[in-house]
Amino acid sequence: MTTPLARNPDMENRIPEISLIIPCLNEAQNAAHYEETLFKPLEDAGIESEVIFSDGGSSDGTAEIIAKISARRTGVRLLEAAKSSSFAESIAMAVQASRGVYVVLFEADLSFSPGDIAKLLAAAKAGDYDCVCGSPFLGSFEGFCFTRKALTCLANLLLRLRFGRAVTSYTQIFKLFRASVLKTMNFKNTGFTLDAELIAKCLAHGFKVAEVPVTMKARTLDSSKLNAMAEICSCLRLIIRGVR
Repeated sequence: MTTPLARNPDMENRIPEISLIIPCLNEAQNAAHYEETLFKPLEDAGIESEVIFSDGGSSDGTAEIIAKISARRTGVRLLEAAKSSSFAESIAMAVQASRGVYVVLFEADLSFSPGDIAKLLAAAKAGDYDCVCGSPFLGSFEGFCFTRKALTCLANLLLRLRFGRAVTSYTQIFKLFRASVLKTMNFKNTGFTLDAELIAKCLAHGFKVAEVPVTMKARTLDSSKLNAMAEICSCLRLIIRGVR
């Protein structure tokens, strides 16, 4: 399905199959290319979705770029926090505003391919899953330095030992959730460890979880918002205390 440039009230009132949530903070360089790098692949894959950008307080013009996109594209929304917000707060705000049957969490730097969303959706429908993770551990990593990849592998190994080996990709954001499931969850972690928390809760509550292999590419534009030491500590706290 090709998304028209002109706004279409009928499409805006339709319940979308997917709400694609993209938390963003100072991603102007990436946002400037979204027409080609994000929306075209979504259209080519035939993904019917609303796209919700949740801005956590960008100061580089990200919100202004996305606002212009939203003005000319049906099904694109920009949510802006009243003040600087955390990664988890940005996602929580967008989840509550979402209207889709499924919710997909996605990186603003497009480290995952938008076209792979179709793989997650197909798997969810085929197996009636509540959550489907896009796993680079089953697929591949591209462009990551040894240290970053080693830390990622170690974190996911520890999380698997703590919460279950059925999932390989705890720490990556690229996940599809049944909206009715995701909206029941309280977010405890404020940083990127939220990704692992959500999967751990799905497993703890007995929701059906699956994975599909995908490729994860290293960021090439703008700067990473990851605070490695803070996230390591947050991950260790999650492992120690578990989830309820």
